[in-house]
Amino acid sequence: MRSLRTLFILSCFCVLSLSGQDGKDQKETPEAPEPQKPAATLDIKNSAEGAYPGGATPKAGKWSVDAGAKKLKVAPEPLVEGRIEFGPEIREKGATIQASARGPSSGRIQSRFGVGLYGKNGFQLRVVPATDTIEIVRRGIVLVSESFDSDAETLYQMELSVIEDGEDWLVGGRVWNADGKRPRKVMISHRAVTAELLFPLAGRPVLIGTPFSGEAVQFASAAAYYGEFVDGEEKPEKEKSESEPEN
Repeated sequence: MRSLRTLFILSCFCVLSLSGQDGKDQKETPEAPEPQKPAATLDIKNSAEGAYPGGATPKAGKWSVDAGAKKLKVAPEPLVEGRIEFGPEIREKGATIQASARGPSSGRIQSRFGVGLYGKNGFQLRVVPATDTIEIVRRGIVLVSESFDSDAETLYQMELSVIEDGEDWLVGGRVWNADGKRPRKVMISHRAVTAELLFPLAGRPVLIGTPFSGEAVQFASAAAYYGEFVDGEEKPEKEKSESEPEN
């Protein structure tokens, strides 16, 4: 009888131990990060016809909302590099901007468009369909460019991040079809040495568009974030298959 009682106690102990181990394993499984809240968003969809979104400030070019198409447009006349700023001033801290845009064209001449951080003295990420490239630009100077096939009918999602890295800044850009998945790795990058910047990184997020084609450049959405953007839909590292291809 004592042997049976001892066997029963040992069996219960083993079950409890295994249950506790299962619970421990479940707790160690990484969870997907929560969707990141933007520091500022352009409410294009709910803006009035002919106006521009609340909180935005045009700096160059003629900007207005097409309420029917739910697009913010920069007109082809006057032909300048259109710039419109929105959100808070970000000063000497990392940030990310995302926006979706397209540059319609019915001929061989094509428009360029992009996003920027820290106002006129900051960095911009530009899509240049005429040369099938994307560029990182500062104060009108192209710092680096990479090949990127684009067309005038596609709506592209753009992302520019400027993140502190010790005494320097890492500038990274991504551009992809707005209906597709965000690339996991940056497609274009540049290291900016703080001592060589001359002007501090301080200013508002900005949208840019130069309608060379004679048709308005169109923006469908825009948002800015403090720090590096966290993709809430990306799988945690431990759940990714080793055979899963990189984008």
